[in-house]
Amino acid sequence: MKIFAVDQNGDLTPYAGQSLVIKFNDGKILELNESPEPFPASIPEGLMVWGGRVADLQHLQLNITPVASNGIIIAPCRKEIATPIEVTIFISDENADLHSIQEKNVVIELKNGKTLEVLEDYAQKGLLVWGGREPIPGLPIEKAKERTESVGIYPMGGNVIYVFPFKVE
Repeated sequence: MKIFAVDQNGDLTPYAGQSLVIKFNDGKILELNESPEPFPASIPEGLMVWGGRVADLQHLQLNITPVASNGIIIAPCRKEIATPIEVTIFISDENADLHSIQEKNVVIELKNGKTLEVLEDYAQKGLLVWGGREPIPGLPIEKAKERTESVGIYPMGGNVIYVFPFKVE
């Protein structure tokens, strides 16, 4: 997987890393990485989203909220949801060391060239994941169709899901 931070102008800056780690202001963590095991050919290429760090023994259940056919919000389960969730984005290198980035939008390019864009949810309820790229308000429908894809979800357990972009042909 290739990781790109999106700056205020929409330009992409590449980062080297093995996974993306999202830390929430309540101390909970999500980790996004490629699956170590190949999936059947019928399941498109995507990412594993873990509640907690993959290497940790304590994992968190996930809440998943669809926001559109091309977007979902993923957050660790919380008892109290009245307080907004703020996120800090880190890139984990090959030694599992974390490096924070300033940008709040990250594009992940998969081996098949498709992308997922992740960012703090506008309503601060979790991590927003878009199939393809984030839709831009006012973009002509044909341009929006080129930019976005649907998001598929394949549950792996209470603490991990597999998400992937796809187009309905």
